[in-house]
Amino acid sequence: MGARRENPAQREVPLSDWLRTVRHDIADIREFYLDEEQKNRLDRMGRFHRLVYLALWLAKSLFLKLTPLRRVLLVVAVYLLFLVRVSFQVAGTGIHLQFAQLGGAILVFILMLELKDKLLARNELAEGRAIQQRLLPDPSPAIAGWDAWLYSQPANDVGGDLIDCILFNDSRRVLVLGDVSGKGLSAALLMVKLQATIRALCTESIPLPDLGSQINRIFRRDGITGSFATLVVLDIAGDSGKIRLLNAGHTPPLVFARAGPRSPAKGGPALGLMAGPDYTVTEEVLQPGEMLLVYSDGINEARNAQGECFGNERLLARVAACLPSGAEAIGQTVLAAVQDFLGDVRPDDDQTLLVLRRVGA
Repeated sequence: MGARRENPAQREVPLSDWLRTVRHDIADIREFYLDEEQKNRLDRMGRFHRLVYLALWLAKSLFLKLTPLRRVLLVVAVYLLFLVRVSFQVAGTGIHLQFAQLGGAILVFILMLELKDKLLARNELAEGRAIQQRLLPDPSPAIAGWDAWLYSQPANDVGGDLIDCILFNDSRRVLVLGDVSGKGLSAALLMVKLQATIRALCTESIPLPDLGSQINRIFRRDGITGSFATLVVLDIAGDSGKIRLLNAGHTPPLVFARAGPRSPAKGGPALGLMAGPDYTVTEEVLQPGEMLLVYSDGINEARNAQGECFGNERLLARVAACLPSGAEAIGQTVLAAVQDFLGDVRPDDDQTLLVLRRVGA
C-alpha cells in the first residue's frame, strides 16, 4: 500500500492565527520586560519615538536579566558581528577569519544556555502543576440536597487560588474557596500550605469563628512578609438548605434567591493582615432552585484588551439568565461569558468558581 497522503489544508495554519500568536508574544514581552512607568511613557509618545524607545528599553532589559558572564559573552558576540573579515599570511598560507561567524556562534551558545534554564524551570513547573491538579477536589461532590460544582484554572502554570471540599459524614461538607496574594510559584506554595492548614484544623468540633482565627494565626506566623489570603468557608449540614458562612476578606458571595440576588456581609479581614481579629459567621437558608456563587477576582476583575473589567453587573446578568440550569451548566456559562469578554486576551489571574444550588421539591 502507498503512503497515506496528508491533506495540505489540514497542515495549514490560518494567517489570522499566526498574527494572533505574534500579538500575544509581543504583549507578553512588553509585559515582562517593561515596568509601569516605561509603559506609561511609551503610551504618551508618537509612533516613531515609541518604536525607537521600545527597542532600546527591551534591549537594555534583556541585557540586565542575563547573568554577568552571559552579559560579557553577549557584548563580545555583538562586537564580533560587526567586524569585517581579516586576512593575513602565515608561512605563506593565507588565513581568513570570519569574526561574524564566531559572533553568531557565541549568540547561539547564549541562546542554548537560556533555553536550558527555561526548560529546567518549565519541567519543575509542570511537576508543580501536576501536584496542584491532584490536590483539587471532585468537581461535582455529592452533597445531600445540593448540586455543587467546583472549578479552578490558574492563569500561569501554577496558581494561588484554593478550592477544596472536606467530608465529615454523609450529610455534612465544608467547602472552601481562597485566593492567596501574588501569582506564580510563590502564591502556589502558600496556597498548598494554606490548604494543609485548613485540613489539619477543620474538625467537627471546632467552631467556625475559631477556625478562622486559628488559620489567620498560623498563616500570619508562617507566611511571607506582606503576603495575605482571602477565604470563604461554607459549612453545609444536612439537606435543610442551611449554610453557615465565614468570610475572611474575600469578595462577598452572591446568593440568587427568588426575591433577587443579594450578598451576605463581607466578614472579617483577610488572613495574615492582622493579629487576633474576630471572625463572625453568617447563616443563609436557600430554598429549592436558589443558588450561591463564590468566585475569585479572576472572574469579575478580568480585563479585556481595552482595560475594561468584566464586572459584577455582567456576572449577575449571565447567572440570572441561566438559573434554572444545574450547577455545572451555570459555572460553564460564567466561564464562557468571561472568555467571550476577554476575546484574544489571555487571563492575567486565576479563575476559580464554586457553584452551590439547592435541589429538591
